[in-house]
Amino acid sequence: MRKVLAFVAVWGLAFALSPEEVWKALEAHAKVTGYVAQARQGPVVYQVAFRRPWVRIDWLEGPEYLKGSALVSDGQRAWSKGPKGPWQEGKATAPEDPLQLLLSEPQAVAREYVLREVQEEGGLWRFLLAKRVPPKDERQPAAWRITLNPKGHLPFRYEVLSPSGKVLSQVEYLKLDLTPPPQSLFEVKP
Repeated sequence: MRKVLAFVAVWGLAFALSPEEVWKALEAHAKVTGYVAQARQGPVVYQVAFRRPWVRIDWLEGPEYLKGSALVSDGQRAWSKGPKGPWQEGKATAPEDPLQLLLSEPQAVAREYVLREVQEEGGLWRFLLAKRVPPKDERQPAAWRITLNPKGHLPFRYEVLSPSGKVLSQVEYLKLDLTPPPQSLFEVKP
């Protein structure tokens, strides 16, 4: 019986997901030219459109002060508007989310983050992208626990964790279309 259990354990390790496979998948994600996704974060539903290097975020559901807001960025400049009011231009800020950072600066992710707790369960990949130098402030993100389907389909979710491992926020993707959106979606009309 022990030999059978030992064989099963070794066989399971032989087919375990490796960190290299996850890094390759993340590198492939970095090469995506565009997509449109809808995601839920608590009571807020928003849509993210990406067409290299442009990003547009529209808040679709949530509190009245947020619903109808939008943000457009070309990586250098950013335009934002509230539910009521005109577009305002400002300087774009670098993304803090490693999944967004992958699209603009993939080398920074490998330099600033380490991959941990890699596992496969039911065809889904689950892993932790943790900052190499975690912040001291418990309110600041230190790691992202990511669950994704390696075939590029839903489900796709992630949790943002504090330095102590407390969940700061959770995002679940509701729709994902890997077709690059039209450039007209990123036009800002004052």
